[in-house]
Amino acid sequence: MAVADSKSIRIKMDMTQDLRDMLNDLKKMDQDSQTKLKDDVSAISKWTAQGIIQSSYNAPMPAQAAIVAQTVKYNRDRVPNVTIGGARGRKASGGASAGELLMGNEFGANPGSPNGAFPNGGRRFPYRSDREGRGNAGYWIFPALRQMQPEISRRWWNAADQVFKHWQKFG
Repeated sequence: MAVADSKSIRIKMDMTQDLRDMLNDLKKMDQDSQTKLKDDVSAISKWTAQGIIQSSYNAPMPAQAAIVAQTVKYNRDRVPNVTIGGARGRKASGGASAGELLMGNEFGANPGSPNGAFPNGGRRFPYRSDREGRGNAGYWIFPALRQMQPEISRRWWNAADQVFKHWQKFG
């Protein structure tokens, strides 16, 4: 699930009821078990962030994507998540922050829209990406996440399973 404000997005797992129940069980564990899970999940989030950064090299407007990619951060939590964008950091030549470039660079813009083209005919963002589901497919962030999702889930469930086994044995 992606949560967005005007300058950044935070991408984390969809919270099903089973997942919520499991996270509530994790709260009951000792501090060492919780720390172990957060360490393991932090490694998964770091791997995910690195995959997103690598996918920026294939973006249709690589100079913009490089500015956005510099803002990809992994977070320390019980579920894998990364944050992308923000108002700080390197700016584009026109003064736009990475957060202002984020959605246009990822999903593109229609050529006739004010965000699509400059008055002199140049392009601000790539053409709108193909439709997928209820929105657009994206160019580099969301395709990378879709490709990585099975491995992210596998690694997270393995980490959670190891912590539960450790807790049952020693907790």
